[in-house]
Amino acid sequence: MHKQTITRCLDNISTSKNSVYPENTEEIKEVITYCNTNGCSFYPVSSGNNWGYGSSFPSDENTPIVMNLSKMPEVINFDAAEGLLTFGPGLTQGKLYDFLKANSYEFMVPVTGAGPEANIMGNALERGFGITPIHDHVASVRSLKAILPDGSTYESPFSQLGLSQLDKHHKWGVGPNFDYIFFQSNFGVVYEMTIKLERTPEKIVMFTMAISNEALNECLLKLKEIKETYKGFISGINLMNTRRMLAMKSNYLLDEQGYCAEDKIQELKTAHKLEDWTVIGAIYGPKGIRATIKKELQKALKGIGTKKRFISSNNIILNKSWLGKLFVAADDLKKIKEGFSILKGKPSRYPLNLIYSLSDMPDENKKYNPLKDGIGILWYAPVLPYKVSIIKEYMEGIYKIFETFNIEPMVTLTIQNENIIASTIPILFKKTEKEAVENAHNLYRRLLEFSLELGIYPYRLPTIFHKDYVDRVNWKDSLAYKLKNKLDPNNIVAPNRYSE
Repeated sequence: MHKQTITRCLDNISTSKNSVYPENTEEIKEVITYCNTNGCSFYPVSSGNNWGYGSSFPSDENTPIVMNLSKMPEVINFDAAEGLLTFGPGLTQGKLYDFLKANSYEFMVPVTGAGPEANIMGNALERGFGITPIHDHVASVRSLKAILPDGSTYESPFSQLGLSQLDKHHKWGVGPNFDYIFFQSNFGVVYEMTIKLERTPEKIVMFTMAISNEALNECLLKLKEIKETYKGFISGINLMNTRRMLAMKSNYLLDEQGYCAEDKIQELKTAHKLEDWTVIGAIYGPKGIRATIKKELQKALKGIGTKKRFISSNNIILNKSWLGKLFVAADDLKKIKEGFSILKGKPSRYPLNLIYSLSDMPDENKKYNPLKDGIGILWYAPVLPYKVSIIKEYMEGIYKIFETFNIEPMVTLTIQNENIIASTIPILFKKTEKEAVENAHNLYRRLLEFSLELGIYPYRLPTIFHKDYVDRVNWKDSLAYKLKNKLDPNNIVAPNRYSE
């Protein structure tokens, strides 16, 4: 163990903790034994790069030990015939991409917008999502192994029978399956996981369009039908509001420094040739299916929106830079290329530019690490039933609340499936200014109240708001409380992480 200063993007607090970097399960067990013997706790993280949710900072500020698992194994085994990847906590999006490329494996990394340094296992355990075909990353998990708070090992059902290969093919096993109690919990330390990777398609067709607020409901209903009909062949579909798009195209927030008035947004929208919403998605699958879906989208969206484009990943304009610049502005061409890279499963730092919207830091000086660059951010990420009435009420409420707290609502709606839309909004603030931090935290608390009023809730929470969740679920009557008491009577693993 060694002393290390731990910080987070949620505020400007820093603290000194004992950090330990185990490289195998025996070293994990040593920490567990130490904590049980000495009556102290530890906080395990895969890499600590879950910016905007807590990073490596313990959910209980009194926890003295941070267990960083980034030196644990990366790729343990890859079954290229089946696309089954077994790996440890040390694997990041960038390292997985390099592994697949070095071995000429045509499979996609389950990317997110957090960049190459983001952790594969950590994201799955937090129920993260992306826009590649298996955009619900939990759905790709087949099996896992964990060290429990008493130092014993948990394995998935078939693995316990010695059927390690079958275990990775069939996720449910036989009898009670407890794999999923380790997601967003503090029941143990997951040290191995197997997930299913999707093959890289020969070709991807990206589709984009612009729509007005008035056309949003009709567009959502049409996309809902398409998404339900062609499951698995359409990516997660992103709808980004003007403010989100402006933040990626300009530094307008440096001038506004808060909630931008609607009349100013209309001026900027015209200047940057934007609409109220920009829609981006992708079509995967064989040639015939791609062609069919393209026709169905064109038919369903006829008369809705403008600037409709279907761009193939092998388009000559994209692959011949000199030619592309004749037809597409250089900045837009770069965005399109970055978009295709992500859709093909290549992690990129490009989406991280969004969280630098309040910073005048030149690109060449950015470390693309919000902790190192001193960025203040909270992620508000509710999931909503796919009902246009709720989405309409959500958007109206969001604008009013963010205006009250003088913070810009840069909204993305992601169509995960025909039943659920996930929304993500970065709450940006200057974390060195005490009033700005308090304002951002008060905004988040109001958003949680609003969520429950509307019948929605975040799919994950920044650590400082876990108590809000626990207080509302009547913790001591919950099954999670009973399991935690049984598995971890000394409460050594991540106290207060989605618990009391």
